[in-house]
Parts: sequence; structure tokens; C-alpha cells
Amino acid sequence: MTFALTEFKNNLKQGGARPSLFSVEIQYPPGLPIPPTPSRYLIKGTAIPASTIGTHEVFFHGKAIKVAGDRTFDTLDTTIINDEDFGIRSTLEKWMDFISDHKLNKREKRWKGQGETAEYKGEVVITQYGKDGKHLHHYHLVGAFPSALSTINLDWGTQEIEEFTCTWTFDRWMPGSSPHLLSAEVTHGRDLQRQAPLVSTLQD
Repeated sequence: MTFALTEFKNNLKQGGARPSLFSVEIQYPPGLPIPPTPSRYLIKGTAIPASTIGTHEVFFHGKAIKVAGDRTFDTLDTTIINDEDFGIRSTLEKWMDFISDHKLNKREKRWKGQGETAEYKGEVVITQYGKDGKHLHHYHLVGAFPSALSTINLDWGTQEIEEFTCTWTFDRWMPGSSPHLLSAEVTHGRDLQRQAPLVSTLQD
């Protein structure tokens, strides 16, 4: 077998997808303040979600046969720049407080329901763009809510801009190859607030 660089270049027709060309949009539950700066400008890092199908073994005369099990969805992290208005940070803190408050571990009364339609859940859309700025692919996190916020390190000896990590828990994700109804191309870069019941039937 020969190793021809020309053949490799010819088969990498679009030059490869770039991990820096992405945006993240959030649809917040009702009753939360919308941050002044949209999330697509301050979420600087995330990942395309993993896809996992469990397996189990069935034995016959000592021979193991692999059988497909259930699909599971892991959590997803986003790295967020903290501006001086604490916009996204404050909204996420309030979101988590409404789910389980700091004093009595109670949920906001207006947020009813359980499962995928629970009113405390929102939506997150991760969009990958091409080098021409056009939509390539997106991942729609359905029934998403913040389950952990990281610390923000403070230090007299640094001049770096603050940032923190939000861990998202969600029910499932759906892929799509055309702009989602929550993507920036449709919303003009604005974050949205959903109205109950949960919008889980949006086009993917």
C-alpha cells in the first residue's frame, strides 16, 4: 500500500470541520430572567454529546453473545465567560434555586410536572458551522437543566477574564442537519424563554 498525500487531500474535500466554529443557544423555563447577553456570545467551550447504547451478555454453553441494551445519555459541560453583569451566571443560579431552593430544598410552585415535560426543564441547541459560516449540523438537548455550576477562581495575581463551567443534565438529544427553531439563524441570536408545556416537538 502506498501513502499518497495527494489522495488524502483529495478525499478531505471540505478541509475538515473546525471545533472553533460553533454556537450554543439556551431556551429558559418560564419565570427566569433572560440574560442581557445571549449565550452564543459567552459560551466559549462545549462538546458534541456522546452516544452510548448499553450491552449485556447472554450465555449459551459458555459462549457469550452480546445483546444491545438501552440508550443512555451522559451529562454535558459548557464553559461560559463571566461578564461583569453576571448575566448568565445569575440566571443559572436562579434556575437551580427554583428547582431546589437554598433554605428548604423546595421547588418553585409554578414549575409543575415530571419527566420530559417538567416545567423546570429547558432546551439547549449546539450548532456546528462550516468555514463559510453556514449551518452544518446541530444537536438539540431535550429536557435540559443545569445540575452543577463550578467555582469561579479569584486571584489578586491574575488578569484573566473569569469563566465557569455549567453541567447540563438532559433527557435525550436529537441531531439535525438544517437550522433548528432555537438556532441563531432563526432567533437572530437571541435566547428564548419557553411557555409551558415544554416545547419538545420542535423540528430537528
